[in-house]
Amino acid sequence: MIIIIDAYNLLRAVPPYKKTITDKERAQFISQLGAYGRRKGHKIVIVFDGGPHEWPFKEHMKTVTVVYSGIHETADDYIKEYVQAHRAKDLLLVSSDAELNSFAARLEIPSIDASSFNQLVYEALRIKEAAAHKNGDVVVKLADDNQRDIDELMLQASKSVPVKSEDVSPTGKGRDTKKAQLGKDERALLKKLNKL
Repeated sequence: MIIIIDAYNLLRAVPPYKKTITDKERAQFISQLGAYGRRKGHKIVIVFDGGPHEWPFKEHMKTVTVVYSGIHETADDYIKEYVQAHRAKDLLLVSSDAELNSFAARLEIPSIDASSFNQLVYEALRIKEAAAHKNGDVVVKLADDNQRDIDELMLQASKSVPVKSEDVSPTGKGRDTKKAQLGKDERALLKKLNKL
């Protein structure tokens, strides 16, 4: 699967929330996504706004392609062009941008919000790190300890999701059968999520 990522959208969704991202944080972010891509067998396309060149500039690494949109277009513009050109492929968009997600949905390309994807990446890499530590392998930290503590807190908090009144029928037997069936877009997203 090709996972196309709205880079600054994802970076800013990860606590602590920052307006500016350092080069070190960007490199660590790319490294983490590369490790995730290798572990899961996905191709990762990370799209940043701006960059050192006038037009889009790409850097190819093993499982990661890093794109800087250049000064003439935004990352959103580049992502729209990319998903349009590659819509026949197995794609997943990672962004919390409603306009981008709507655009992808019109092309029948599922999307996942940035914070949910970050949690999936964190879990996948944490499991790998725990297995490596258990086997006595050398463990390379992918995030500092403060970030890890915050991530762990967020993970624990997300495990208790309240039940909304519309989720329970008046008879107490759960959701209505028609509501429980997934729509076409939801089935497509679920299929992609199972690959993550």
